[in-house]
Amino acid sequence: MRGKLEQPKGLIELLSVEVERIDTEYRELWLSYEYTCPGGQYKSAMVLPISNSREMTNVFFKELIGEAKNLSEIDKSDICGVGLNVSNKIYSMLPIKNLCQRVIDVLGSDDALNENREYLDLCTSGFHFKDPQESLSNKEFEERFKIFMSRAKDKMEQGYYTIAADDLEKANILCSTSPLIYKLIGICHREIGHLDLALEMFSKAMDLGDKERDTYLYLAEINFFMNNMEDAQQILKLMLTEYPDDIRALVEIANIRYQMENQYINTLDRAFSLDIQATQKAILQTFVFKKVSGSKHKKTSFEKTSKLLGIPVHTIRLLASSNRIPVRTYSDNDELIVDEQELKSWAFVYRRYNLLEDEIERVSVGSGGDKHQGIALLS
Repeated sequence: MRGKLEQPKGLIELLSVEVERIDTEYRELWLSYEYTCPGGQYKSAMVLPISNSREMTNVFFKELIGEAKNLSEIDKSDICGVGLNVSNKIYSMLPIKNLCQRVIDVLGSDDALNENREYLDLCTSGFHFKDPQESLSNKEFEERFKIFMSRAKDKMEQGYYTIAADDLEKANILCSTSPLIYKLIGICHREIGHLDLALEMFSKAMDLGDKERDTYLYLAEINFFMNNMEDAQQILKLMLTEYPDDIRALVEIANIRYQMENQYINTLDRAFSLDIQATQKAILQTFVFKKVSGSKHKKTSFEKTSKLLGIPVHTIRLLASSNRIPVRTYSDNDELIVDEQELKSWAFVYRRYNLLEDEIERVSVGSGGDKHQGIALLS
């Protein structure tokens, strides 16, 4: 009778390792890596406390095997039957250990890190074990920069803004004077909801000479939603010196003046006289009638609103449920709440610029419209 003399083994193949960042404050090395295991193919990341290269390497492989075991759904009862190991550990271990040692050495130097070529190299390094020619570490800085920018733009198009920001930060290490990089990082933070970081990045882009129309608008928009109305207005005034009679800028300034309870209709009238359709589009897309400052609201009912605006109650409810009018909900109450002054302003603007009938018709036929998003997207 022939018996089974060897245990079946589950193999892990490490495909690539890439430096995500070196945290000098907390002395941590962040690595991303891609691998295959019995559970499939995965891309993940881990943080290695910077100690000594041997220990850091051992921790990396220990964590990798543990993660692969969980993803492969191998529990304790399977341990005797299945042993996971890294098939290319001998080939991949030395590059990782050398990388860790180089990080330790460079952090121990007295040179300014942002001027240290070795540090810049390490922050943008990576190994591809299946195809060494694809390793970042084998490429010149200019080629790495192009790779990071290309990857970031692809991820942004797919909506993966957090991952895109990581690649942009690497590109920024290689070219820290590019306003485009700062703007793109700002867009990523804006989409993630990190308004303070987005503000910092857009401001840096402009400090480096970015005078693109959308950069002005992004920066003004972030200030608007952070309730920095004076700053937002100043940015748009500067924009109008570069782009005189820009409709979007005029509508945005009018919105800021509305929020500050200043005269704003004259500015909207000016935009409307320059381009009717562009003004209507900008009002529909970006004009925020809800007060950002969080001031006290004069709550009113749908019935009173109907009489106030001369619009049927049913239509008011449709407009409210589809967020076509300024409306609020509170966590402890599902009831839709409207503010009298905000509604009066909404109706006045929409009537004055020939938008009200279209809005009523849109909800009457059941289209509903887009739900309100915290920040209006630029177009």
